[in-house]
Amino acid sequence: MTTAVTPGVPKINLTRYSNLFADNFLIMSEHALIVLFLLHTLFLSVDLIGPDAERVCLSFDEHASKRGCECVVYQSTGQKGARNFHSPNYTTSSHYPRGIVCILFSFIGDVNETVEITFIDFNLRPKVNNKCNDFLKLYLDERAEVNEDSVHEYDLCGDKSELPQKTFYSHGRSIHMEFHTEAVEIPNNIYKGFTGKFSFIDSRDFKTTMTRVSTDAHLCSYIDRHRNDTRSKGRFFSPSYPQNYPRWTTCSYQFFGRPSEVVELSFLVLQLAGNASSCSKEHDYIEVFDGINKTERLALICGNRSVPTLRSQTNYLTVYFHSSANFNMKGFAATYEYLTIDIAAECNKNITQASSPEGTICSPRYSHPYPADITCTYDFYANPGERVQIKFTHFNLYKSQLYTEGGDCKLEDSVSIYIYEDYDEATAMFCGDKLPLQFMSANNWLRVRFVSNPGPGSKGQASGFEFQYKFRKDFGITSGLQTIGPRGRPLCHFLYNSTVQKVGSFTSPNYPGVYPSVTHCEYVFRGEPGERVTITLDNFNVGRRSETQVCGGQNDHVTFTCYSHDGPDKGFQPICGVLNSLITKRVSDGAYFRVLMSSYDNYEHTGFLGRYEFGPGYNVFSPTTPSPEKISGLDSGQGSIHYVINMPLIGLVLCLYRITGLS
Repeated sequence: MTTAVTPGVPKINLTRYSNLFADNFLIMSEHALIVLFLLHTLFLSVDLIGPDAERVCLSFDEHASKRGCECVVYQSTGQKGARNFHSPNYTTSSHYPRGIVCILFSFIGDVNETVEITFIDFNLRPKVNNKCNDFLKLYLDERAEVNEDSVHEYDLCGDKSELPQKTFYSHGRSIHMEFHTEAVEIPNNIYKGFTGKFSFIDSRDFKTTMTRVSTDAHLCSYIDRHRNDTRSKGRFFSPSYPQNYPRWTTCSYQFFGRPSEVVELSFLVLQLAGNASSCSKEHDYIEVFDGINKTERLALICGNRSVPTLRSQTNYLTVYFHSSANFNMKGFAATYEYLTIDIAAECNKNITQASSPEGTICSPRYSHPYPADITCTYDFYANPGERVQIKFTHFNLYKSQLYTEGGDCKLEDSVSIYIYEDYDEATAMFCGDKLPLQFMSANNWLRVRFVSNPGPGSKGQASGFEFQYKFRKDFGITSGLQTIGPRGRPLCHFLYNSTVQKVGSFTSPNYPGVYPSVTHCEYVFRGEPGERVTITLDNFNVGRRSETQVCGGQNDHVTFTCYSHDGPDKGFQPICGVLNSLITKRVSDGAYFRVLMSSYDNYEHTGFLGRYEFGPGYNVFSPTTPSPEKISGLDSGQGSIHYVINMPLIGLVLCLYRITGLS
């Protein structure tokens, strides 16, 4: 018996039911009543389930006969794009029919196709006593047929918000949905049913381009090695993608680029169980590491937040994925690409104060071994009158077999510093793994040059260098009131007032690093009337004494004076060399005192850490003894005898007072 098909109306396979009805027409047995009920149900569901559906059972007859199922089949036709499906009466009634024993929706793709279904609306009767009475069974892990032994993955009921997810994918090339409703009528029935879209997508788009090196389903491992004869980009996925990933799974993905390359990752899809705002290893997560060891993590990824493009610093990169016993989700889809890096463009920089007042510079691929046979140059340009300060925070260069501690660095991988723009000879050169001292330019320009010699393709465990740079107006002196000169140029001139602070400290430029050459700094101390200033210079290391043990001239030195005008103070000799605090202590004659530091052409010494204290003065003269100022103003007719007798005494007292100040 064949049922006529009206154009646009799906075909119904009623042969089995009509024959059964004819054989038992005169005897209204219990079986015949059931058949009549089934016929009634089937005709109620004749509503268009979808213009692309066929109401035939194909190879499902055995399953259909045992369950009394009507079969609705959506077959792939090679067409691209999504098409619609829906429950009976969805488009023509406010609710789906009652008493649907079974409608089997089957979506069957072609070879190399995956089925994707997405529910746009879902509204079935909710659970009663924690049981779905009207429900939709979902079979995702079946071939192009189901039978009595088939196991479904989901029982769906309730509304759309209760669905575990809105989109489902087949594990093979087909999805089956089994729809059942109770015969019991529901007063004020508002349950409309479901509608959605389905499509057949190329399953080859979800095949990773990496090589799997493990067969354990819950401990997967993939690698990709880029060679001259392999592709430079590819894709990889979470296990079972686009289906939900399994629970309790750990996977690693390792990427090996060529020496001149880095690895770039882009996550196109990310749906992990857990909270993206509180990312931790208690939930499902992805970790991305620079290199092949778990030493430098680039990212810890959770939830479904967007992830920016990630790029390794080296030619190696590793991704770890872990799922726990929590509810599993779709997972991730990502792409990778090996990029050739122009080392010269990456590490040769001109840095101005306007563009970047401070920052950090690292060797290529820091903190991993840097490549061989490269030269990096960093030029710094400060504003007129200002200085460039650099501070190394890490230093670990490759040592050749010829390397000796404190030896010549010219044959080694090295970092050199230049202070004269028109003079191509390094002021300082560093190699090995000893951290260089803090450094400061002699003017508003400074160059740092890194040289990695030809040699091993990988520089062993040499992790390179890192230094911080900063453009400074204050010469690295952080106390006192700095004087600003003509045209707004900062001067190395600092004022310390007793009315502001009685006790404090001051330093040489760039302390505790080496002080810059060709620099002259002045520290002025102004006390209140009756006060004197005590100066002590700790950690003193300024220049070196000449063969005649004389400080001054063109040798770096520090001088003291009680005068505000230029010129030597014969009471205080210049000091230089390496001295302890007892020798550097000085006390002013009055409330005014100056300390002057002059450097010339070396970058070897660290200067000093100074301490000052304003305190009450001591009257070294007797009440009848005039002060030196008054004595110098006397004429020959007044007190000449005092001048003759007392001046030697006064000189002796002053000398003793200054010597006492040294103790």
